[in-house]
Amino acid sequence: MKDIILMGASPLSANSCCILSLLFLFFLKIDASACSSSDLIALQDFWESLETKILEWPLPDANSSSCCSWLGIQCDLLSGSPSAVRVVGLNLSGKSLQGVLPSSISGLDKIRFLNLSNNYFRGHIPPELFYLKFLEVLDLSKNQLSGTLPQLGMGNLSSLRHLDLSNNKLTGAIPDTFQSMRELEIFLAESNAFVGELPASLSSCSKLTFLSLYNNSLEGSIGNIDFRGLVSISSLNLGWNKFQGHIPEVLSACRELKILSLPCNNLSGEIAKSLCNHGALRFLDLHANILSNISASLDGLQNCQNLTTLVLTWNFKGEDLPTNGIRGFPNLWGLDIAFCGLRGSFPSWLRHSRDLRTLAMSSNYLTGEIPSWLGGLDHLITLDLSDNLLSGEIPVSLSQLKSLRSGVSKKDTYLCCVPQSVYWGKGDQIISGSTFKLYINVPIKINLSHNILGGPIWSEFGHLKYIHNLDLSWNNLSGSIPEELSGMVNLEKLDLSFNNLSGSIPSSLTGLTFLSSFNVAYNHLQGLIPSGAQFFSFPCSSFEGNPGLYSNSPHSCNSIQEKTKLKDDGLNDEEVEFSILGLPFAIGGTMGFLFTIYLSMCCWGQNYDYE
Repeated sequence: MKDIILMGASPLSANSCCILSLLFLFFLKIDASACSSSDLIALQDFWESLETKILEWPLPDANSSSCCSWLGIQCDLLSGSPSAVRVVGLNLSGKSLQGVLPSSISGLDKIRFLNLSNNYFRGHIPPELFYLKFLEVLDLSKNQLSGTLPQLGMGNLSSLRHLDLSNNKLTGAIPDTFQSMRELEIFLAESNAFVGELPASLSSCSKLTFLSLYNNSLEGSIGNIDFRGLVSISSLNLGWNKFQGHIPEVLSACRELKILSLPCNNLSGEIAKSLCNHGALRFLDLHANILSNISASLDGLQNCQNLTTLVLTWNFKGEDLPTNGIRGFPNLWGLDIAFCGLRGSFPSWLRHSRDLRTLAMSSNYLTGEIPSWLGGLDHLITLDLSDNLLSGEIPVSLSQLKSLRSGVSKKDTYLCCVPQSVYWGKGDQIISGSTFKLYINVPIKINLSHNILGGPIWSEFGHLKYIHNLDLSWNNLSGSIPEELSGMVNLEKLDLSFNNLSGSIPSSLTGLTFLSSFNVAYNHLQGLIPSGAQFFSFPCSSFEGNPGLYSNSPHSCNSIQEKTKLKDDGLNDEEVEFSILGLPFAIGGTMGFLFTIYLSMCCWGQNYDYE
């Protein structure tokens, strides 16, 4: 009988346990907004220190203990704590908070996640923050914090996984106390004023995945870190500092390294061939250093089978660009070897880079013709060969560029995994777990200016309806401006100045509704300047140097032909200006005043291209 009762009681006991558990969770949920008195005191002191208050918080209220329901606060049930429900997270990023961080915030002694980024906090970082032994994420980026970091305190953060101090005003040396921070995965301290050498103890952070100290004043050798210890490093950005010496060959031990960005330092010597031994490298930016031997460098880098972006600008001064002995870069998306003063002809090995999106080789001494096979690069959207010695005709095959004819995909216009140092544009970092991306808006353009190219402007260029910028200025181009250029319906800038073009300006160009910059100065054009649409906004300098051009519109620049005629009549410049302005003043004071204002605005100056 006893056994029967026990057997019958077992299901009841199980159900009772379930019900009691649910009731426990229910009552726990009811009281889950309560937090410990120590946490409440710390939060109240933090609130009172703010110059701009958090309106969603009910503080100061001595009777309120329900802090777990407040904005940005996360609580958790911790075993073994006198007050079981404790604050474990505080996220007030981007709340426009102002003030000085109080040391009492360290009273949140169980906190694991602290994010106060993108605010206006100033002053020193309280040293007490570095004694929060449970802290896993500390993000103080994008504030106005100043002063130095404590030389000993950081080493107490043995649980820290994510540390972001970027975009502040921090100074002094970065403490060499990372040997106890073995859980660290992300360390970002870019855009501060740190000095001194790289902390050698970073070698102990075997889990470190992302390291960015970009835009500081660090110096010494990059080899101060033993990269053999950074077995997990995926992204290394040390650009815009004062590092010297060679690029360490030991970087080849970082088998997970995908992004290496070392621009704007004083690095010298050759690029080690061993850099590509592991094959993971995708992005390499070494621009604005003192590197030498481009032939050996390219010979070694072509072994980087996954390399998609290579930026070598402002290096290899005056060397010869190799045309033979290089197999090429079949997976390359972007190549920049501009401002190097390189000599030689256009490299034929580039024809194997079928995935090229951007090619920048400006400001060199390249000679010969532009190869016609460039038109067969289906993904090419940025071509900059300006400021060279290229001759011959512009290949008509460039009008066949598929991306500029049929449409530019988002994949082509935004390069993934590119550090901020790249000059193509501005971007935003996105860090989430193991993801690190930065998207750069790539300009869609063809720039062949400042060469000695001759021949016509092909009417077929009108098929490039997705191009934004076409610059053919400072060449020897002849013939007329094709009316078909009106087919470039997304064109924003067209510069044909300083050539030998003749004929008239096609009125069809007024249909280019996005055109904001237009220049045909110093050619042999004649006839009526088109009126209407955006042509009213172009400055007089866009048409100067073409004595045969004139305008009948009262809203456009005065006829250059008329000004030339007045000079031919023997009037000097001041008399010419008086003659042009005299008629409106004769009509009346008011009209004369308006005309003067307009003429000043019209002839203010040239438009500048910041791309």
